[in-house]
Amino acid sequence: MSSTDKETPAWLLERLAQGELDREAAHDVRARLTAEGRSPDDEIAALARDDRETLAEHPPAAVAAEIARRAAARRPAARRPFVFAAAFAAAGALAMVLVGRQPAAPVPDGAPALEQTTIKGPPQAWLYVYRHGGDRDRRLADGERAAPGDLLQLAYATTGRDFGVLFSIDGAGTVTQHLPEPGAARALPLRVGGEMRLPSAYELDSAPAFERFFLVHAAQPFDVAPVINAARTLAARTAEARHAPLALPAAFGQISLTLEKTR
Repeated sequence: MSSTDKETPAWLLERLAQGELDREAAHDVRARLTAEGRSPDDEIAALARDDRETLAEHPPAAVAAEIARRAAARRPAARRPFVFAAAFAAAGALAMVLVGRQPAAPVPDGAPALEQTTIKGPPQAWLYVYRHGGDRDRRLADGERAAPGDLLQLAYATTGRDFGVLFSIDGAGTVTQHLPEPGAARALPLRVGGEMRLPSAYELDSAPAFERFFLVHAAQPFDVAPVINAARTLAARTAEARHAPLALPAAFGQISLTLEKTR
């Protein structure tokens, strides 16, 4: 970690509070906060209070019920069905996939709606992408522009104790796994309790056209490989890769956010 005369960014403080930094990095962040005249312990306690207040205002069960109510009210006008063959050998039946813009919901931190691909079954989840810049992070919306070299922080939130994998595809047809770590065979349990940021940032490379991030989640543990294979199949179809959903069984939820690449 390099020293800086700018205020410690919020994402770094949150990683400290969540215990996601190694000993040396945590010591450096605490030293930065102290040099800024801020008490590390007080800052961590304030984040914990904010989390408790957020959960008290927006209990996961209430959030899920409100999303279901709004989705039911808007479904005839906002969604169109698409049918895809299931990607897993064990799933012989076709999966009905509903594609549409999700209505705004009282998510843990008041986030705006994202362009999502939702499959009935698992609990509701959200995917966030932040761009580091200066002394603060900026949350990016679906369809915003980004450039090679941009440093991105990925995060998620969920209303249920499900399992997930987070990855991206780009205009060159490349699939990059972000959570769990590349090479991991099984999806990770997703943490409940507000927005959860991944422990490392991601720098955009020079691949052309776009970068599309996915969160795939399910109520039961699952293997990562079939999901990544479905991602590779979609990434190879350039005309569809920006917006089409992954061909996955109906037990899986999938959320995506696409950034348009600039030179």
